[in-house]
Amino acid sequence: MELTFAIIATCLVFGFVAAIASVRPNLIPEIGASLRKAETVKKFSPKNTLFIVGTYANHPACKMQRRLLKPAIAALIRNDVTVMEVYGDETPRQNGEDMDWLDPALLRHALNAEDGFYVIYVDDDGKTLFRSEAPVVTSDILSRARLDISAPSGGKKRKNPVLKKLRAA
Repeated sequence: MELTFAIIATCLVFGFVAAIASVRPNLIPEIGASLRKAETVKKFSPKNTLFIVGTYANHPACKMQRRLLKPAIAALIRNDVTVMEVYGDETPRQNGEDMDWLDPALLRHALNAEDGFYVIYVDDDGKTLFRSEAPVVTSDILSRARLDISAPSGGKKRKNPVLKKLRAA
């Protein structure tokens, strides 16, 4: 009985394919051409990536790391360094764009950063060059990651009136 059902199902499938091929003989090449024309999906690679991993986006260490890294983001992206932010169960962001297909728990597990705060840099060879459990100054990130990018200057420094009074005393 099962064998008979399998033979009938196979005959129906081949009959259906033959009927479609007789109606539209160029269907298979059309499908292939449309697939080649389709926009390619950008694949994710952890290589040459700076990861900021935290339990939630407003965690004090995450906020501080973003503040420290903000002046250098454009220079990092210009030099093909990806900045990936992974916070708790939120959608990971790559260079500020959501990557809704990427599982944050799986990514944290792969980086061995399942709990707490981490700054991790993975080089072009896929090796972790440095890993820190505390916020890192941008110049230290660039030197430890062996990136040939100059650290951004802080701009015009404001004088702290309290420090000025303490120095005068």
